[in-house]
Amino acid sequence: MSLRSGYGKIADLTIAEENQIIVESLLIKINKILEIVMKENKELENYNEKLLSQQKMSFNTNNIPNITIQKYLERIFKYTEAEESTFIIALIYIDRINQISNIIITPYNIHRIIFISVLLAIKYNEDITFDFDYYAQVAGISIDELKSLEIEFVCLVKFKLYINKEQFDNYKSFLDEIDCEEGNKK
Repeated sequence: MSLRSGYGKIADLTIAEENQIIVESLLIKINKILEIVMKENKELENYNEKLLSQQKMSFNTNNIPNITIQKYLERIFKYTEAEESTFIIALIYIDRINQISNIIITPYNIHRIIFISVLLAIKYNEDITFDFDYYAQVAGISIDELKSLEIEFVCLVKFKLYINKEQFDNYKSFLDEIDCEEGNKK
């Protein structure tokens, strides 16, 4: 594939570079979706009550992490080199934990939910994985905490990690329709 740069040159991209551009665009879309979900959750009538009821869950932190969701997604991609399909599966898992367990996604739990959903998606979708020590470093948490969060997540989604082709294609189509610049559907 070749793209015309702003300087009139044609830049030939390697498959890896092309994949990186595709995934980075996808991460922007996922970030926008998660930001909208958190905003809508904050506007729920019983938001404070739900927030208090979830406070003891291990996904919640006492403080909002200093890293933005977008930068965290980029960090995960940089160090895991996860595929586009893996991030789509991770978004499906985030949707599942929200639907099945009625967890409201907040700034206090989003980073951990993102990481565990990506970790499970990597294990589900990719041939090459790293050890828990490496993933814990990428996530910025201890190995024990990572293992505990993974178990809790799987239990909260009732072990429903299988993604059928139709569901994957529906999520991919939805993401493809989002305008990266505006965050709106085309």
